[in-house]
Amino acid sequence: MEKVSSAFAGELKKAGVRHLFGIPSIHNIGFYDALRGEPAMTHVLCRHESSATHMADGYARGGAGPGVVVTSTGPGAAYMIPPLMEAWWSSSPVFALSTNIAAGRIGKKTGVLHEIENQSSMFAPVTREQFCPRGAEEVLPMTRDALRMMREGRPGPVFFEVPTDLWDRDCDEHETADNERGVHEQCEGDLDGAAVILARAERPLIVAGTGALRAGIGTAVKALAEVLGAPVVTNAEAKGVIPEDHELAFGNAARRGVVRDMIRSATAVLAVGTRLRNVDYARRGVTMPHLVHADFDDRFMDRNFPAEIRLTGSLRAITDGLRERVGQASGEKSWSSEFRRRLDEERRAIADERDEPAFVDAIRRALPRDSSLVIDNTMLGYWSEYFYDSYREGGLVTAKGSSIIGFGFPAAIGLKLARPDHPVAAVTGDGGFFYGAQELSTCIRHGVGFPLVVVNDGAFGIIDYLQRLIYGQGHETSLINPDLRSFAASFGVPADRVHTPDELEQALASSLGTGRMHLIELEASFPESPFVRY
Repeated sequence: MEKVSSAFAGELKKAGVRHLFGIPSIHNIGFYDALRGEPAMTHVLCRHESSATHMADGYARGGAGPGVVVTSTGPGAAYMIPPLMEAWWSSSPVFALSTNIAAGRIGKKTGVLHEIENQSSMFAPVTREQFCPRGAEEVLPMTRDALRMMREGRPGPVFFEVPTDLWDRDCDEHETADNERGVHEQCEGDLDGAAVILARAERPLIVAGTGALRAGIGTAVKALAEVLGAPVVTNAEAKGVIPEDHELAFGNAARRGVVRDMIRSATAVLAVGTRLRNVDYARRGVTMPHLVHADFDDRFMDRNFPAEIRLTGSLRAITDGLRERVGQASGEKSWSSEFRRRLDEERRAIADERDEPAFVDAIRRALPRDSSLVIDNTMLGYWSEYFYDSYREGGLVTAKGSSIIGFGFPAAIGLKLARPDHPVAAVTGDGGFFYGAQELSTCIRHGVGFPLVVVNDGAFGIIDYLQRLIYGQGHETSLINPDLRSFAASFGVPADRVHTPDELEQALASSLGTGRMHLIELEASFPESPFVRY
């Protein structure tokens, strides 16, 4: 008779899981024993549960199926929470698999190893649902429900815990009926009314967010924008939903200057797959007149901007439906052409007065058009959010869901494993890098290779900048780092040290050609964030 562990692993395999990220422990070794018998699934041995969760998140964003992370009970499970905050707010489908103590001891407070009271409650704020079987007969049905939930509606992580004694129990359920449900290409709301608002608007604008990216509707958004003559702005993660060299692509909506003026000039707005977060829009003084808000559901609607019409359900059905209804009614030259001219001038002026755009441009020149740049919350990353041109969906991968530090490197590992033939590079700071620097060993162990740019300025740069901006001086932000080239070499990873944009471009282009892991130490200081001035 098959064990629960083997049947569970089989369900993951049926769901298309090909990689898992995790660390074996006393409470999950029953599952790891089953993994030995599933050669179709590769386990990626990591050095920390937080890094493993970021890898699973990056893998999920790569579009190869759910990212699965495996941890132990108690402390091991808790290490997943900050990365799951990022996955939750970024709508990334991560399957967070943990264990618990023996089912009969849960809640008894007898002092069992790794025991924590009501473990699953820790994950309620950062996952769509928590699945906690307490008997062998519950494991497979709950597994199917969890995997189905990840395929339907708004993407996001789920938490699944299995008591340690269930792994080796017999599983007498042989029924593994396919519970796949077709994707419901439906929507609720007044599509006709929304189309009238957009078609009649003198200056329509489209705001596309992370949800549009996850739904893969870039082509549909582009087609709708072209018919309406509507410029498109996005949040940082959604840059590239339409190629940013398209005449209607105006990049990050958080920018000041010309982009802010253009948004304020709009007479009607379609917001698709976006929460319209305070940090991106409301606090920046933008307005959303005659707002048509389209999203997976109404969970985040009317939080910062009241919607005139709300559309929920399949974002593809909504955008396609609007495209059909507006027809050619507004297919005139875009009202934003003058703003395009001004934006190009503004970009050149910023490049003349600041050094940072030259480094961003160097990265862009070195990476192929279809590549993905994964950035951490670091100064050069912030400049990339504004000035790096993304030409494809997922061309810029960011940690803006919760703005966590230490995301960039491990997420790039996961993304590269999801799409091994896809060009990937990552940018992190020296602060964020050492949240998971030991994962260089994971790269060597599993043959993962891509260029990793570590900006070494010996500080938590953004915090030092904010301290100086608000209080006049910094405090407790200086870092002591090892020699990064020697550190990388100790893992068998080659490294370069560069200082200028030209050197950075050359190092990136050279390392991309090798297919090997390569650390590029960028010894430079970027003392100012783009947020305040630009």
